[in-house]
Amino acid sequence: MKFWFTAVAALASASSGLAQPAAAPLSNADVRPATAPVHETLFGHAIDDPYRWMEEPGRLADVQSFIRAASAHTVPQLAALPGRAALRDRVAAGLNAGVRYGDLRQGGAALFYRRTDPGAQLAKLVVRAADGMERVLYDPEATTPRGGAIGTYSVSPDGRTVAVQTSGGGGEVGPIRFIDVATGTVRPDRLEPVWGEFEAAWIDNEHVTYARMMAVGSADQMQNMRVFLHRLGDRDDGAALLGRGVEGSPGFDPQEFPDIVMPQASQWALGFGTGARADARVFVARRADVARGRPVWRVIGGYEDRLNGADLSGDTLYVFTTKDTPNGEVRALDLARNHGLAQARVVMPASDLVIGSIDAADDGLYILGQTDGISRLFFLRRGTARAVEVRLPLRGNAVLVEPAGPGRGVTFAMQDWFTAPRWFRARGTTVTQLGLDSASYAGLRGARQIRESATSADGTRVPMDILLPPGARPGQPLPLLLEGYGSYGVNTAEPYYAQNMFGLLASGGAVALCGTRGGGERGRAWHEAGRSANKPNAHADLIACGERLVQLGLTTSSRMTVMGTSAGGLLAPPAALRRPDLFGALISNVGIVNPTRLASAENGANQYGEMGDPTTEAGFNALWAQDSYQMLATARDMPDTLLIVGLNDHRVAPWFSAKFAARALNRFGSSRLVLIRTDPEAGHGVGTARDRQVEQLADMFAFVLSQAGAEGFTGH
Repeated sequence: MKFWFTAVAALASASSGLAQPAAAPLSNADVRPATAPVHETLFGHAIDDPYRWMEEPGRLADVQSFIRAASAHTVPQLAALPGRAALRDRVAAGLNAGVRYGDLRQGGAALFYRRTDPGAQLAKLVVRAADGMERVLYDPEATTPRGGAIGTYSVSPDGRTVAVQTSGGGGEVGPIRFIDVATGTVRPDRLEPVWGEFEAAWIDNEHVTYARMMAVGSADQMQNMRVFLHRLGDRDDGAALLGRGVEGSPGFDPQEFPDIVMPQASQWALGFGTGARADARVFVARRADVARGRPVWRVIGGYEDRLNGADLSGDTLYVFTTKDTPNGEVRALDLARNHGLAQARVVMPASDLVIGSIDAADDGLYILGQTDGISRLFFLRRGTARAVEVRLPLRGNAVLVEPAGPGRGVTFAMQDWFTAPRWFRARGTTVTQLGLDSASYAGLRGARQIRESATSADGTRVPMDILLPPGARPGQPLPLLLEGYGSYGVNTAEPYYAQNMFGLLASGGAVALCGTRGGGERGRAWHEAGRSANKPNAHADLIACGERLVQLGLTTSSRMTVMGTSAGGLLAPPAALRRPDLFGALISNVGIVNPTRLASAENGANQYGEMGDPTTEAGFNALWAQDSYQMLATARDMPDTLLIVGLNDHRVAPWFSAKFAARALNRFGSSRLVLIRTDPEAGHGVGTARDRQVEQLADMFAFVLSQAGAEGFTGH
């Protein structure tokens, strides 16, 4: 397990062949928030922060009012673009191209998975019996009022009960409920509040552990979380097992997340101290002691050991670490003999394989990684000394490897840019289909992917994948969306099913995914080279990708939009402010654009390990170099900008984008677009209803095409 996204007129799909009417030019909303100057000097930096007031909890209504008013101006303008209606239909077609299967688990003899049907707003939880018959266990759209979207779920060892975490409005925080598989009855147990990243861990068929957030109304619900024991049918929880202030627990910082995992093939339990970072602290305790509410935790390793994944098989603990080898190596240690990391033996040495996850099944250890963006799977049979490679059925990206129980090996999905996830089972080196192939969109025949690279300012070669629409011809500059992320060691230039981009591709636009430093495309060294104080390397990488796209003749500066989502807000907005001449437009999607203020944000302290601690000089200096809100104060120019904000976002506070928009409007509002787009029923993008996804994507792509001067999207 691992611890922790051609010109339009030339294409038949993009135009009816009739001239589109001219669109009215887009304009800024006539709203300007009040300023309340704050001047201070921190670690030698003179800070001017006229919108600091937006961070105050008591001013939330004022912030939301500004966001809503600006969005009420943006959305009708984009809707009025003559080409948007057809664009929206293409987006919807790409997202509704048949049944999608996801998040598959085995429970007893049955398979459990999420199924998203064409036209459905949210995924259902489905069980498929051994005879192949499907039955819906939970459908959020069939309840009155509508139930919450599924965050996580887990299945009891006997397959008779499912624990489901749900949340509404894209907010991700909600209860865990328990469903009887035979009858579909929801049991009275209700565990809350729980963040959608965490699932109930089954000790046996009657007991679970779960990570509980702080109570609603706390300044930051994600701080000081604890893991509790719960027995089904009890009104109250049992003992606290792990976390800050828990007796017998290893020490925890307030922002650190505790978690417990219960591998079924072991009498040991795994405990973690984790968060928004690549590594975790790892502990073990006897399973029976956890069940009694009195675990005795043994510390295996800390953050300094760079443990990126761990799993258990019997008394053997497997870990993979990047401490000494950037691509990672797998080690094994014997818990029965009280072995620690010093006694661990290497069972998968470092190579060109960038290890991503390890998963122990009853027959051995499965090791998933990638080389040059393509997934590879290895199998280490119990009692053998050498892992062998498993021949995968698709050249693409393998995801969600899950142990499938006695005699069943593991299940996993495979996908690429244009192939929707297909599910398989690996038993040793033998791979079989499970008959759960998601439907791939057939409306982009002729679209293709090419692999390129760019040369960054310091000579580093940066990988980039480019998706080209049908009919694209050499030398014909296209409207193009360039995206980067560059955080947590997450890969950007790695094949995933790009259904969210299909509407833009079908409208004649292109998409480029830049694998900047800070991601994981080339292992731990690549991640560290673009993390925290090294983030300017990632800015240079993204700029180099933009320059390369122009050099290749695929687009021009005026036709290129750069985008960053979430932690991508540390990447794309600073790059755009450094090179406003290179990018015609910028989209900041729920972006962290004022990271020097992380200490004031919900979920902010959780980011210190990856981004920098603003309470220290080194951390603040690192964050200063990533802070586009502060860069705006001295920027000479900026591209036209669209900011996407989730009003129910618990990961990135809405005031981040509100502050950026207010300052940008104040400085450049007379010459540059600064548009805000929000949805009252959306958060960070997780669990958002499909129709709302369609509308948001249609608005984003309409902005891209408008800025590129595409027919039907501009008045010029």
